[in-house]
Formats: sequence, structure tokens, C-alpha cells
Amino acid sequence: MKTSPLDQIQEIRQWIARQVESAGASGAVVGLSGGIDSAVVAALAARALGDNLLAIILPCHSSEQDIQDARLVARHLQLKVEEQDLSSIFDRWLALYPSSDRRIQGNLKSRLRMASVYHVAALRNHLVLGTSNRSEWEIGYFTKYGDSAADLLPIVHLLKSEVRQLAMILDIPQRVIEKPPSAGLWEGQTDEGELGFTYEQLDNYLLGRLSEVPPEVQAAIRDRQRFAAHKKQPAPRLFPAGPPSEGPSLTAGDSPYDRSIEALTLISGAITSDHYIEDILRLIVMVTAEVMNSSVCSLWLLDEKEGVLRLRATQSINPEYIQDRVLRVGEGIVGKVVVENRPYSIPDVLMDPYYKEKDLARRMGLVSMLSMPMRVKDRVIGVINCYTSYPHVFSELETNILTAVANQAAVAIENTELMVKTKVIQEELEKRKLIERAKDLVMRRLDLSGDEAYRWLQKRSMDTRKSMREVAEAVLLTMEG
Repeated sequence: MKTSPLDQIQEIRQWIARQVESAGASGAVVGLSGGIDSAVVAALAARALGDNLLAIILPCHSSEQDIQDARLVARHLQLKVEEQDLSSIFDRWLALYPSSDRRIQGNLKSRLRMASVYHVAALRNHLVLGTSNRSEWEIGYFTKYGDSAADLLPIVHLLKSEVRQLAMILDIPQRVIEKPPSAGLWEGQTDEGELGFTYEQLDNYLLGRLSEVPPEVQAAIRDRQRFAAHKKQPAPRLFPAGPPSEGPSLTAGDSPYDRSIEALTLISGAITSDHYIEDILRLIVMVTAEVMNSSVCSLWLLDEKEGVLRLRATQSINPEYIQDRVLRVGEGIVGKVVVENRPYSIPDVLMDPYYKEKDLARRMGLVSMLSMPMRVKDRVIGVINCYTSYPHVFSELETNILTAVANQAAVAIENTELMVKTKVIQEELEKRKLIERAKDLVMRRLDLSGDEAYRWLQKRSMDTRKSMREVAEAVLLTMEG
């Protein structure tokens, strides 16, 4: 079931508070650009942190409209705010290193803002809140306050359209919601002008509504996705890239061994968590993709009863790839790995006789692949696949790392499914006990037989359109009182 906007607001608010507390920070800093994304992040963080949130406005030859909108948001949300004009610092740097290229100048503006936000945060032992949404992040477009290195990204799971929906619920000023998205890098600059397509088109593409997106726009978005996939980015804490982590986030620049240890730490934390299986699976594919430097990571789980494997999670946002897919045991590479219970490495998927989805791989630019069984003891419960978008021979170290990650992931999945089953059983037993107590009470109070009392409860359930549990609770509350 899709989370309602009100529930999302509550979940993100709680997540920000937990992350700041677990990091030992005294608060957080958010840069206000005058745009909708920073306004929504500020509103959410204000609910989580109160006076421990600092909003910072950093004009740098900015339009008066952006400055006024940032101030409006700060006043409207009653934020603690500081404002520092970076224009003179920008001018000094440009005098030292002249350039008339507006893109180079825009990049300097963005980096000055980023450095300033981080300096202010460090002085106060605060975390930096990034303001990128999913639409921007998926295509590597984060130009406002250095979001590629932010400590927390609270709205990175939300499409631009979803951010607008939250903005209205959070009572963000209407003029901020309706203004064209812009990083304010030069006069007249807009995000959509830079990208060459609209956010509506991008969101439709990411939602798989390809009939609403012109072919040339689809091609442009795919180009952006390929570019983003190759960029080396630090990994801030994302919400919700799986269960919010209480431990370290994976950091670019570490050795593969160090990153694998961190990945195992994150997945180990999931073993004792109470998050649902979908959250655990998302966490596993994201940390695996990062530690293996994969353009695509996919996770298939075995349905032993039906003898098939189902695609359950991937960090890819390609609409073709994320469709529901099923393979029989023994079918394709994934089915072969399950049957043989051993890894399978392919230098070029287009040349391998067992690989079934060559057309899709060609369209997505997938080249090399390492497929690893996920085992609990000697039993295979699924498969993790890692792809590269360039020819690659997976080393012994990479194979060992993926083996360790896959086995740890299998334990996390097995544990989570067991916890869910146990929880369902417990809830069912509790429900039956409640109904039985209510039935006994109705029998005594209304002088009915057991069957009559049970039918009486059923009729009340149908008449009131409430569950049997709710009716039983009401009966106990009323009649016992």
C-alpha cells in the first residue's frame, strides 16, 4: 500500500530526528534557495528539530525574487535563519581565475554555497541537509547546495510531483510552489531549460508512463541516467533507501575491502531490525551496487512452492528493467545459478548462450555480469546480480566480496520473513483470543449459544463495516465496563 502524504511527513520527520541524534550532532543546517525543494526540507526538518535547525540564505549575485522567496519561507516557517551574501567572495575568485563561461561561473557559485553551508555546519556540530529529490538524483542533477555530498537527503525518494504535493500539505507559500525550478546559477537559468525536458516528463518516465513521454525525451533522460551512473558520488544517508541506518554510510574513495565491511555492517543491522522485507531488499541492492561499483544490481528470490524466481528489488530506475519478471528454476543465468548453487561470471552478456534478455541488456548498455547465489546454510533462497556498463573481468576479491554480501543478505532476508510470519501468527492468535472473549461475554449477557453469539458478532461487523477484531474490542469495552 502506498504511504499517504501525511504518513510520509511523519516518517521523514522521525527519520531526521533519529539520524541527527544517532550522529551525535546538535542539529542540522539547510540552505534556503527560495525554491520548493529547500522549502519542503526546511519544513520537515523544523518539525523534527525545532530550534536546532538553522536555515541559511546565501545570495550570490542572485535574483531579488529568489532572495525574497527564501526570506518568505524562513518567516513563514518561523525558522532560525542567517544570511550571508557571497557575491564579493565570488567576484574575488573570478578576478583571480577569470572566465566568461556562465557554466563555469555557475559551478563556482554552487561550490561556494556548498563550502559555506558545510563550514557553518561544522562550527555548530550540525549535519547538512540536502534538498535533492528523486527526479534530480536519478539523473545526477544536484547543483544547488552540493547535494552530492550532503549528510542527509530527506526527500531523495520523492518525485518532483510528490514534493509539490507535500509542499501544499506543509503550507509552503503558493508563489514558491508555482515558481519555475531554478538553481539560480545565472540570470534566467531554470532546471528544465538546463535539462532539455520538463519535470513532468521526467516523472512520467520514472513512473513507467512511457506513452506520455516523447521518444526523443526518453533518449535524453537515458543519456542523463548513464552519465549519473558513472559519476563517483559519496553516499549520504538517504530516506528511504531501505531502513534508516544507525551505522556508517558507504563512502566513496574507500578501498573495496573497506566498503565491503561497511556494506556487511549495514546489512547485519537489518538482521535485527523490525522493518518490512521490501525495505530490507532495497537496502541490500543499494549497498551492493555501491560496494561492487555496479551500474545495475538486481535481487531475485526463490518461490519454492511454485518453482520460480521473482525479481524483488533493484536500484535501477529504468522502467523496462523494474517490471515484474519471473524465471523458472533452471531458466536463464539466474535459474542456472540456483540449480548449480555457485556463482556465474560473464564478460559479455550479449555473447552468453544462457543469458535471456539480450535486447533489454543492449538497450540499457549492460555488458559484464556476476551472478551470486544467496544461501542460508546449503539452501539457496535467491540470487544477486551485479552488472557493469563496460567490459570487466570480475576479480577474485570482487567475487569474495559479493559472496560475503550475498550470504549476509540471505540471513537478513530469512530473519525478516520469519519475523513477519511470527508477527502475523501472533496478531492472528491475539485476534482470535479477543473474539473468543467477546463471544463468551455475549453468550452470558444475551443468553445465546456459542454459534448464535458468533453470528451476532459477525452481523455487527457487517452492519458497522468494522473488522471482527474492532467489534470484539468494542464489545469488551462496553459489556465488561
